[in-house]
Amino acid sequence: MSTEWINRLTTLQRTLTVCPTNGSARCELASLLERLNQSEEALVHWKMLLAADPNSLQAREGIARCAPKVGRPLQSPS
Repeated sequence: MSTEWINRLTTLQRTLTVCPTNGSARCELASLLERLNQSEEALVHWKMLLAADPNSLQAREGIARCAPKVGRPLQSPS
């Protein structure tokens, strides 16, 4: 993992600590985690994003990519 990615991960995590509702930071973090093959952690963030914005196509696509990798069935949010 490059230093640049580590720095970006740290920045995004700090941003979400201060403002957990920052959808763009959460989306970027989930995408970065996917690129780093951290599908389970990315899935958590995609689900949080979808809970905050049920119409988020990016979150739905992220869940569709990550869920099979972590062995979880796709489910509609209730």
